[in-house]
Amino acid sequence: MSTGTFAATPTVTAPVSYCQESFLVADESAVNVPSVVALPGPVPVERVRQLLDELVARHGALRTELTRGAGPGSPPGQRVAGTGRLDLVYEQHDGSVRELLPRWLLAGSERPFRLLDGPLARAELHAAGGRHVLVLWLHHTISDLSTSQVLADEAARLWRGERLPRPVTHMADFARQERAARPTAAQWRYWEQALTGADDTFGLPYPAAGHLMDRPALPVLPAGVVTALQRLAATVRTTMTAVLAAATVAAHLETARAERVVIGLTVGNRDQPHLRSVVGCLADQLPLVVDITGRPTFRGLVGRVREALLDAYEHRLPLGRLVELLDRRQAPVFAVNLNFLPPPARPAAPAAADDDLTLPYGIAKSRPDAWWLGDATLAYRPRIDHGRLAGEVEGDGHLHGSAQVRRWAERFSGLLERAAREPDRDVAALMADL
Repeated sequence: MSTGTFAATPTVTAPVSYCQESFLVADESAVNVPSVVALPGPVPVERVRQLLDELVARHGALRTELTRGAGPGSPPGQRVAGTGRLDLVYEQHDGSVRELLPRWLLAGSERPFRLLDGPLARAELHAAGGRHVLVLWLHHTISDLSTSQVLADEAARLWRGERLPRPVTHMADFARQERAARPTAAQWRYWEQALTGADDTFGLPYPAAGHLMDRPALPVLPAGVVTALQRLAATVRTTMTAVLAAATVAAHLETARAERVVIGLTVGNRDQPHLRSVVGCLADQLPLVVDITGRPTFRGLVGRVREALLDAYEHRLPLGRLVELLDRRQAPVFAVNLNFLPPPARPAAPAAADDDLTLPYGIAKSRPDAWWLGDATLAYRPRIDHGRLAGEVEGDGHLHGSAQVRRWAERFSGLLERAAREPDRDVAALMADL
């Protein structure tokens, strides 16, 4: 493995981001994000430790601790040490990776992190069936879905001996910039007008207790349906994000209570090249305010979502700035959310009979935990994988029950399938009998 040279840097401090701050309502939390990578060839434990040391040296998030405020009423912060090392647990197992991986992920998702003054990352090396799998566990305060894939990709490339450019931006830099942002008068005026009187609940209940994920898979839609939806997006001069956001709105129109509705759109905040490889919690929620008056066709609703997207991006502000304009200032902010996921990662180098093993990514959570700023009581998480539309719906086990969450998943996919065939039918007709 080819490693770069990283000199120790001074310890630095920074404010926490809005999302990081939203987690700090409990002493510990198990909202854990795994990065999973299969390591081919001989796998000496000491070489794995060298790999982890390089990742820690590359990314300030892996050396970060969250800290209490300096005094009563003062905000929490984060401290980034100049050096550090991840704890590594090595375990050998009987059986295959395909069989055992879900168990490893369940166990890791149930092991909480202490949120203040302690490490927020750890590593596990599992050996089974002649292959090795490295799992990096990061708490959501220092990770998001993009980070999950960034770390897995870097670990695989470093293991192959590649040299990677040194990151120029770190999570603490992003948090400083986010906190320093000052809304313009035009931004503030737009959001005040857009959010006043808009319905953001769809009649769904809002809990006071912690969030218990219930995540059934979306029914898979074939490539032909996806192609038709992509063509629809092109005719409206927009993207699949707008099509999926329109389906998210349409699936709940019958319980909407106002002429405009608000859904949350998860954004990665990695638009700029220097942010794409940052390890950290950069994700945020962008409110989409959609006009639902009249009886729009699905194509027409996609057009309305397109306008909502353009307006939201033109006046974009961190959600932490906008919560005071919404009816509820504590998480969960939205009733319904869309998070259009990237395709799942694949092993960088096949090493065994189960070469087609899909390596999971994303938040792993198996017990109730505190809500954070990005949560919604119901979240649609579609992704395009090998041309097909797959993914999951995330409901709350305290509120909905598994049967109801599965029902929403079926309605969402069923609506998209019908809209692909008949985009110019009105939404109410498309939703009939779903």
